[in-house]
Amino acid sequence: MESRTQYILDAFADLRQRIAEHAPFDQTDLAEEELDFLEKWDLLIKDIEANTHDYTFQAQEILSRFIRCYANLVPLIKRELLWFTGGECLHFLGDEEITLYQEMEERLYESRQPK
Repeated sequence: MESRTQYILDAFADLRQRIAEHAPFDQTDLAEEELDFLEKWDLLIKDIEANTHDYTFQAQEILSRFIRCYANLVPLIKRELLWFTGGECLHFLGDEEITLYQEMEERLYESRQPK
């Protein structure tokens, strides 16, 4: 598995575990909305593990829904996850963060080029 994909998988698995410690996900009886959300999250993790071609779109959808519906839990998200997921998730990053990640990507690209 590519290192970026592994990072995304690990970050989603870690976040899934961390949200279980906070309301509403720490309740024994979850509402249907939360159950549906967690089911989609678990499917996403399986799709990332299988490296399906469309997991990035699912990841964007899950993160966007998470940010819209559970704003109080947003600080639990690793900012790099928003960058690596891309798409709509980039709207949740500040300009300075985007610049920083772009510079890091450029340096990484340059370091991999033959000299």
